[in-house]
Amino acid sequence: MKKLTYSIVTFLLAFFIVTGCTKKNDAINSKEIATSKNALKNSGDTVVQTPPDTTQLVALTGDQITLAPGYYQNAAGDSVSISFNAVTTNRYCSNGLLKFHNTLDANNNFFIDFLNVQEPLVCHGTGDIPMTAAVRFQRSYLTNGSHPLKVTLNGTTYTGNIVVSVRNIVFDWNYSSGVLISPKTLSR
Repeated sequence: MKKLTYSIVTFLLAFFIVTGCTKKNDAINSKEIATSKNALKNSGDTVVQTPPDTTQLVALTGDQITLAPGYYQNAAGDSVSISFNAVTTNRYCSNGLLKFHNTLDANNNFFIDFLNVQEPLVCHGTGDIPMTAAVRFQRSYLTNGSHPLKVTLNGTTYTGNIVVSVRNIVFDWNYSSGVLISPKTLSR
């Protein structure tokens, strides 16, 4: 009786091991499961389900952005490079990212286009905070004179000038909402 019990237990153990190790192709070949909608991909001998998008793009509707300017003076002291730190008024997930495009054309015209905030669907950060972004321009050494600046936010274009002189940099910017620049004067 003892040998029979051991034999049955051994047989069941072997059966479960073989059953567990046997590859089932039913899940891969099933049209209900293996559809592009469920994003199943066959990767070698395993089936991997691609996770759905984990981020979302949040419009900046109703938001206001403050640009805090900064500059770097070249070694000769005859030109400066301009940059901005952008900060939103509205709050977003702390794991978010303020998305923008910026360009500087050959005539030293500055363009910034604020697009949206990319944030996770489920915020695992420290909560909602204002978004910040460093806006840097390549080859932005400006000599004395006036240089146009255009900033777009929510389809509205704000225009002004960056006026560089020997003593200071003045941001000719006459807006009290939408896109603000503060401070408007930097001493060189």
